[in-house]
Amino acid sequence: MKKILLYLLGFSVMAAVPGAGFLTDARAQIVQEEHLRLSERSEADRIRLTDPLPGEFQFIGYSFTRTTATNITPVNEVLQGQVIGRLFGRNSTETVDRTAFYTEQRFVPLFVYRPSILDGYATFRGLFKIDYTWGDQAYGIGNNRGGAISGGQINLQTLMANVDLRPPGSWWNMVVGLQRIFDSPYDPNINPLDLFQRTGYKLSFWGTQAVGVSWFARPHQAIHARLGFFQLWENQISRDDDVFILMGDLMTRPHPKLELGFNAWYLRDTARGAGGISVLGQGFTSALAEYNGAPRLNFQGAPTQNYKADIVWLGTNASWNRNFVHGPLALDAFAIANLGRISPVADGFDDVDVLGASFNAAVHYRYGMTNNDRVWIEALYTTGDEDGAADGTFNGVVTGNVWGSPVGIYSSHRALLLFPDPQVVNRYYSMVHDISNMGLGVAGGSLNVMRDLIPNRFSAKAGTAIAFSNHTLPGGGHHIGTEINGELKYNLRVFLTAGLSAAYVFTGDFYDAPRATSRTDFTPDNPWVVFLSLTWLMF
Repeated sequence: MKKILLYLLGFSVMAAVPGAGFLTDARAQIVQEEHLRLSERSEADRIRLTDPLPGEFQFIGYSFTRTTATNITPVNEVLQGQVIGRLFGRNSTETVDRTAFYTEQRFVPLFVYRPSILDGYATFRGLFKIDYTWGDQAYGIGNNRGGAISGGQINLQTLMANVDLRPPGSWWNMVVGLQRIFDSPYDPNINPLDLFQRTGYKLSFWGTQAVGVSWFARPHQAIHARLGFFQLWENQISRDDDVFILMGDLMTRPHPKLELGFNAWYLRDTARGAGGISVLGQGFTSALAEYNGAPRLNFQGAPTQNYKADIVWLGTNASWNRNFVHGPLALDAFAIANLGRISPVADGFDDVDVLGASFNAAVHYRYGMTNNDRVWIEALYTTGDEDGAADGTFNGVVTGNVWGSPVGIYSSHRALLLFPDPQVVNRYYSMVHDISNMGLGVAGGSLNVMRDLIPNRFSAKAGTAIAFSNHTLPGGGHHIGTEINGELKYNLRVFLTAGLSAAYVFTGDFYDAPRATSRTDFTPDNPWVVFLSLTWLMF
């Protein structure tokens, strides 16, 4: 009875007070809105938690379109579709007194199949590539061609086809088949390309695809390891006339800011020059090596240039505060030696001892809010040899560009013409295309200043680079060139970027030497390039 009286008293007071009914309605509305908000959030959480697992079949695509204006062109009509290698070298690239204007396009689809019935134990990855120049060719057969009216070109290239075995809960995985071969212990199947451009040996030695087996291990949070076997060339399967490489790499993190890496690679070449890319061949005495700007050796007086070789690389690398996580200053460096023996098969010719070394160091400083607000300087030095193998010793640097093309793709410098630029489709050339600089050695560096004009949206970069040959060619000097360059990048959407890039190189007296160019009567003008680009990474 008492509760009933209190209820009636309260009701009568509310009825007597002006606006009390409105307050009650307002409070009720607030309660209802809060209840609705909580219900909507709970529904969103429920949907998020019940999202279906990723499908067994996944697609990742990369599209790159580039429109270029330049004074560089190949003069050999056969090489109009695709040009790779050292600028002004055997690929017939020259500067001309007119402007070459063209558009190229690249599409790279990656297909990943991870059947649920295997519980993640095995994954298949297939990577392909289609490259063409607009208006180039139609209804033909051949890679890096196509793009003309009606299309119809057969130009699909296979870059990867491998099986990734990864037992659930294990700290290791094994990749079998056609896969990336990089000079770093990280797994290229699951890590972005820019990681490899900033760690290990920055793809200066190995940055391509090859068939083989790789075992990646992470037994501890601070350890990455890789053991690999790759078959570079297989000639006659019943004979010992192949090229293969064994690779061992280790990265450890003894301090949260510090990464230390070590490597040991062994390459055995018993192909005697057999195999290779088309008429260029492969190996130390091949036209391919010269084409790439790598050392091409000559056994003077020998009736044949065939040989056998055993090459070992031993190196170490380090990086400090790589991603600016612990402050604005970051450092990285590597030192690696290549040593071994090249044995001519001709009777009466002694072995050639190989001993060369490469050194690289970079300092990065982030002065702003984003990682694009930074300035960095990088230096490169490689030993060289002015007479090749003539004295029985070769002191130059050996990279994968001796056996394939392109393989060593050093690009952390961010130059566009002096050193290799990866923002290309069919025309991939530079003045120092291999860090060995034709076996002569190189001393050079780059300086870049970058700024996010609009954070994470619009960035600008200005840079310069310079290179000197440690040994000269007859009639030439040491200065290869000095480049100035600039870039603007605008993110239209996530992973969709438009760019404007330009570079101009002042050529040095290195090209006064007749051997520095493809023709003895040709002296290059200062090369330049301007290009627009559209890049889209699709998920």
